[in-house]
Amino acid sequence: MAIFIASTKSISRGKGQSAVASASYRAGVELEDKRYGKTHDYSKKHGVMSADIILPSALAAANAEISRSELWNKAEEAEKRVDARVAREWLVNLPHELSAEDRKELAHQFAQTLADRYGTIADCAIHKPTDKEIERGADPRNFHAHILFTTRTAEIDDNNEIVLKDKATIELSDKKRRSLGLERVSHEITDVRQIWEQIANEKLAEHDHKLIDSRSYAAQGIDIEPQLKMGSVATKLERDKYERELRKAAQAKAEGKHYEIDKTPATQLGTINEIINERNELVWGVELAKNQIVNDAADAIILDGHKIEDVEHSTADEPIKEPEPQSAPKPKAPTLDAVAKAMAMAQGIKTKRADEQKQKELELEQQRQHELAEQQKREQAERERIEQARADRARQQQAVAEQLERERQQFMVDKKALYDSAVARAEQHTFKGIDPNSKVGKPILAISVANEVMYNHNHYMDNPDTTQRQCELAMGERDKLTDFVSDKSQQALNEIKNLHYTNERKTHTAALQGVLTEFADNHGQSIAKTQEKALESAQKAVADYSNEINRSRSYGLGR
Repeated sequence: MAIFIASTKSISRGKGQSAVASASYRAGVELEDKRYGKTHDYSKKHGVMSADIILPSALAAANAEISRSELWNKAEEAEKRVDARVAREWLVNLPHELSAEDRKELAHQFAQTLADRYGTIADCAIHKPTDKEIERGADPRNFHAHILFTTRTAEIDDNNEIVLKDKATIELSDKKRRSLGLERVSHEITDVRQIWEQIANEKLAEHDHKLIDSRSYAAQGIDIEPQLKMGSVATKLERDKYERELRKAAQAKAEGKHYEIDKTPATQLGTINEIINERNELVWGVELAKNQIVNDAADAIILDGHKIEDVEHSTADEPIKEPEPQSAPKPKAPTLDAVAKAMAMAQGIKTKRADEQKQKELELEQQRQHELAEQQKREQAERERIEQARADRARQQQAVAEQLERERQQFMVDKKALYDSAVARAEQHTFKGIDPNSKVGKPILAISVANEVMYNHNHYMDNPDTTQRQCELAMGERDKLTDFVSDKSQQALNEIKNLHYTNERKTHTAALQGVLTEFADNHGQSIAKTQEKALESAQKAVADYSNEINRSRSYGLGR
C-alpha cells in the first residue's frame, strides 16, 4: 500500500546551505559554485534514477532553456542577504506499486503543477534506495523525489535569457501575504499537500491501487502513536550494531556455520520505537478488521440481493441452487484485550516520556539558571576588571601628565637661564663699525646671540639629567631659533638697503653675512630640512646683495 509523504523545507544561507551544493547532491552531478568559489562533485552518488529541469509552461512554450549550473548560480546571485532562502525543496514519496515510468511521470506532473502555480523553475531528481542502504535495513520500496524550486519567479528578458525576478508568493511572510489577500503560508503548504494527494491518487486509480490520504492519522480517526525521534547518535549506534551482526553472519557462513542475526535494538530509543511500532500494528489490525466487517456485511447484502434476483427470474422447472459453502474463516483480528494492553503500554511509555521530558526540562532550567548566574559573575568580574584597568590607566595618565608638566616647568626655568646667560655676554657679540642699538645692528646682534643660545640648547640636550620630554621641548626651541634667525636676517637686509652710504651698507652686509655663516656652519646639521632651506635662502639673499654692492662700487657709483 502506498504511503503519503509530501514535506517541504527551505535551503537557507543562514543554515550554511547553498543552492548549488544542494542541486549537485540531489542530481548526482558536478557543479561549480561561483559565489563561494567551490566545486561540488557528487557524480559518484548512487541511487539517482533521473534529474530534470522543469520550466513553467509559459517559458517552455517560448523554447527557453537553462542548464542546472546556470540556474542555481543565478538563484545564488539573485539573493543579497546573508541569511537568504535560496531554494525550496519538496520531498514526495513515489508509490512503489507504480512502474519507473509512471513514477517519473507522476513526479514531473507534480513539479510542473507547482512551477506553473508559482512561476518558479523546478529541478526534479528521482532517487531509489541503494543496495548498501537496503543492507543496512532501508526499505527497498522507498522510491522518492527531491524537487528543488527557485524562490523567485522566472521570466525571459529582452535577450531571450531566463532571469529570476520577484519572490514567489509561497516565500512571502504571512504579513505580506495578508496585505495581498492571501492566506497564511501554513494553509498554502496544506494546499500543496492536497495537490500531491490528488495527482498521486489519479495515477494510483488508473492502475486500481489503494489511494493515499494527505490528512494526519488523527484527522483520519486512526489512533497511531508517533515514534520517538532517534537522532544521529542513536541512529548510528543502531546501524553500527546491524553492520556488526551482518559481518558475524558472513563470517559464520564462510566457516560453514549458521549465525542468527540479533535484531534487537541497540538503544533504549530503538526499544521504545519497536514497542510503539508493535502497538501501531495492532491498531492497524483492528482498523483493518473493522473495515473487513463492513466489507463482509456489504458483500453479504450484495450476495443476498443476487440470490433473491436469481429466484425471481428462475423457472418452475429449474431447481434452486444450493448456496455455495462459505469459505474458511479468516484469521481473527487482534483481541480487544491485546489492543488494550498495547495501548496501556503505549500510554505508559507516553507518560514516562512526558515525565522524562519534564525532568529534562527541569534539569535544563536549573542548568540554565546556573550558567546564567555564572555568566553574571563573569560579567561582573569583567566589568570590575575593566573599571579597575580604566582607573589604573587614568591614574597612570594623570601621573604621566603631572610628570610631564613638572618637566615642562623645569624646562621653562632652564630655558630662561640659557637665554639670560647668552644675553649677559651680549658685549662679546659687538662688531666694529656697527651700532648694536641701531635698526640694523639689533637684528645682527640678535642672530649672534641666537647662535650662542643654540650652543646652550645643544649642551642642555646632551646633559644626561635632561629628560626625553625636555629634549623634545629643546628641539622645538631650536626650530624656533632657526626661524627667528631667518626672520632677523631678512629684517637686517631690508634695513641695510635703506642705509645712505655704500660703505655702511657693505660693512653691515659683511657683518650679517658673517653671523649667518657662523650660525649655518655651527648648527646646519642639527636643524630640520625646512629650516635648513630657509636658512640657505636667507644666506643667498645676503650674498646676492653683497655682490650687488661690489658691482656698484666697481662702476664708481658708490660713495
